[in-house]
Amino acid sequence: MREITEVAKITIYAYSQLSEEDKKLIDLSIEAVQGAYAPYSNFGVGAAVLLSNGKIVIGNNQENEAFPSGMCAERVALYSASAQNPKERICTIAISAYDKNRDCVALSFPCGACRQVMMEYEKRQNSPIRILISAGEEVYVAESVKSFMPFSFSM
Repeated sequence: MREITEVAKITIYAYSQLSEEDKKLIDLSIEAVQGAYAPYSNFGVGAAVLLSNGKIVIGNNQENEAFPSGMCAERVALYSASAQNPKERICTIAISAYDKNRDCVALSFPCGACRQVMMEYEKRQNSPIRILISAGEEVYVAESVKSFMPFSFSM
């Protein structure tokens, strides 16, 4: 018999402790929520992706009544960033979410599909993607999607 132990490491910072670059990403992800189209779930999500050339690409969730035709904010931002900047690495993604009234920040970790997409980008670029998740005055930081998905699918 063998045992495998994987440990997820997530560090929680106060927003005020973040670097100016990370604050900007969080702020842009919060702004991106305003453009979310979420009439069915009433759960808006925004994402901001920082690329290796310094460019920032935003995305937000886009729902569709023909489920599952909608798209999560993380994948909208990642796909847009990659399509517009195919030679750049994805360095960091910041994620923010609001409840149905859009008046309080909700802690929302990426869904399984988004985690798998982030894992694919990490493998493709052979470098980790930092993940910042806004939760009001706190920000959860993971240095790689592996913190959320230690045993990812691989072919």
